[in-house]
Amino acid sequence: EAIGKGRHIAPLFIVGKDEHGRAIALLCLGIEQHGPFRITSFLGGKESNFHLGLFHPNVSLTDTDLRLLLRRAAKRLGAAAPHVFFLQNQPFEWEGTENPLALLPYQPSPSFAYATQLGMPGEKFLAQRLSKDTRKKLRKKEARLADLGPVTLVSNNDPDTAQAILDTFLAEKIARFREQHSVEAYFADPATRAFFERLSISSDGGMPWLEFYALKAGERIIATYAGAAHRGHFSCMVNSFDDDPEIAKSSPGELLLMRLIALQCDRGLAGFDLGIGEARYKATFCDRTVPLFDIIFPIGVIGRVYGTYAALRLKAKRMVKRNPKLLALARRLRWSMSQKS
Repeated sequence: EAIGKGRHIAPLFIVGKDEHGRAIALLCLGIEQHGPFRITSFLGGKESNFHLGLFHPNVSLTDTDLRLLLRRAAKRLGAAAPHVFFLQNQPFEWEGTENPLALLPYQPSPSFAYATQLGMPGEKFLAQRLSKDTRKKLRKKEARLADLGPVTLVSNNDPDTAQAILDTFLAEKIARFREQHSVEAYFADPATRAFFERLSISSDGGMPWLEFYALKAGERIIATYAGAAHRGHFSCMVNSFDDDPEIAKSSPGELLLMRLIALQCDRGLAGFDLGIGEARYKATFCDRTVPLFDIIFPIGVIGRVYGTYAALRLKAKRMVKRNPKLLALARRLRWSMSQKS
């Protein structure tokens, strides 16, 4: 009703049933037009860290079952059927259960995700992950920020604070990526604001679906993090920080992340992840990389054409991501192109 509507994504929910009519599989997908191609992907897109179907725990599916499920769903749609099912960023297992979709042909995703187990008090976790020297440096940075006022952690527990955090997050995102016009346009899009408002600001007095945290120095919000907790696991979705040089040099994002992880530990959560994509700070706090896979399942000739193109593009992206020199070159080229545009 927000981003999906703005992108003209048509929802496609596929339910698989057994011979007794019992639901055993659910795929929450959407069809989006890309030029001449109709592409079906998981709903959530890049706003979601991991994409998964929902499967009955006591049913064993085969690759034949899954192929039949996708092909019959496409056939039901007739002329509006997708040309390809493009199911990206799937983990091979979740909470110890194997992902049945890995039975279909797949290729490795370009990037890993980063995760860690918690299960201990926050201070103990930080002491294990951060050296004494690192923690000392971070305390000095926090002390420097305290010149602006007390450094505190706040969350979107009430509508006014939630709105202030969201406004700051969007402003910081646009400022941070103003040279990458596509990213700036995304966060400036009213549909994006509506999406985050729906998730993070409660209108009925209940708890919002999305937890939004902010680090404040005095009354100034200097960093934000948003994520969701479910079944004892917290997933970080998005973050931002104040790019004022005097503030940025004190690493407000890392200071906020340190407090956020400690909070989840003290809440009794068992798992934590920082999502997909390479970054130094992720390896600092997370001790495990989560391999992901992509499925490109074509329907018909047109689907095979797009599937070939998508597979080559993903392989090239993966090659660049895994080669530091190529990745640095790609970032320089992207920056150069954004400056010209």
